[in-house]
Amino acid sequence: MSRDAGSSLAAAPLSGLYLEAGQQLRRLQDQLAARDALIARLRARLDALEGHAAPSLVDALLEQVARFREQLRRQEGGAAEAQLRQEVERLTEQLAEKEKETQQLMSQPQQAREKELVLLRRSVLEKERAQAASHVLCRSLADETHQLRRTLAATAHMCQHLAKCLDEQHAQGDVGEKCLKEREHTDGDQAAVEKLQEENRLLKQKVTHVEDLNAKWQRYDASRDEYVRELHVQLRGLQAPQESELMRKEISRLNRQLEEKINDCAEVKQELAAARMARDSALERVQMLEQQLLAYKDDFASERADRERAQSRIQELEEKVTSLLYKASQRQDTQEEGPCWIHTRSRTAKYLETDVLELGAPGGWRPGPGSPQLESPAEDVCPSTAHRGQGKRPSCDRSKAINVNSTFFQVLRTGLMSVISTILFIHLTLSMPLKEELL
Repeated sequence: MSRDAGSSLAAAPLSGLYLEAGQQLRRLQDQLAARDALIARLRARLDALEGHAAPSLVDALLEQVARFREQLRRQEGGAAEAQLRQEVERLTEQLAEKEKETQQLMSQPQQAREKELVLLRRSVLEKERAQAASHVLCRSLADETHQLRRTLAATAHMCQHLAKCLDEQHAQGDVGEKCLKEREHTDGDQAAVEKLQEENRLLKQKVTHVEDLNAKWQRYDASRDEYVRELHVQLRGLQAPQESELMRKEISRLNRQLEEKINDCAEVKQELAAARMARDSALERVQMLEQQLLAYKDDFASERADRERAQSRIQELEEKVTSLLYKASQRQDTQEEGPCWIHTRSRTAKYLETDVLELGAPGGWRPGPGSPQLESPAEDVCPSTAHRGQGKRPSCDRSKAINVNSTFFQVLRTGLMSVISTILFIHLTLSMPLKEELL
């Protein structure tokens, strides 16, 4: 690829040189044709004035013109070929040097590349300055060329004026005078022709020199522009890897920052989800605690009501126990005999036992028909009492009455114990929820 690029770069200035050489040849051919025409006109006028006089001068002029033309062609052909060969060699050398410099730049480290870039930039600046100076010089050379062309045009105009003067002098005057004048004019014309030829030669040399300088400057400008373009291409080629490396580093850095931000967002989302779950669980626990508080409040109210009812019930039971004890003490004091007293005492003991059992049973429990009941004190009574409704008088002694009293007191003690156990059970039942609530 580098060789193809070098060949294409070398072909561009060569084609430019060929075009310039062709244009220069056409321009010189036009100038030679114009001068040949001028010389032919002058020769015709001389022939008309002198007849066949001084043919050697015209022939010498023609031979000189032909010789100059041949020399010019040889010089132009040889110079063009030599210039082309030199330009090709120079371009190939420059191409080889540029390839070597490119390989060296590619093999050099980063710091050396940067130094080389700095040097190349400096050389580009110097080339630009030299290009500006060459532009100024080209402008001055163009002005000089324009002035020379003006001088050439003035010389041609002077030649035409001399030809007109010759025509006017030929029309006027006598034959002798004409001959003398023609000889004088012939001498003057020959001197003018020689002078014109000398001026033409000098102008041609100057024009050739100026054109050569202009062509050289154009070739130099073209080669310098090409060199500057190559330097710019090399600079872009050297800057592109650095920019791509910087872009890759920047992209990797931005990717790392993006990943960090994404991880931070994921962590924040997890924390937010955990906070929401904790809030939901806290709200659920608050609702549960509120429900428990309401339940505890209801339980406390119900327990308080139960406690108040139990206290009132205990007071009632205590009052009944007190009344029963009072009645029992009164009945113990009155120890009278008789069937009526025994019958009443047995019935009272039976009823007292029933009342005590009813009061002692928790929740108003009453003994059913199948439940075991206490022994009836009537069983200890004399058998004759079973027939008290038939009008028979029982025969009981004082010991039987004492047994009845002891049975009554046993029943009373049993009832008191059941009442005390009921009270303790109620107290324990009421105190258990309070302990659980405290725990």
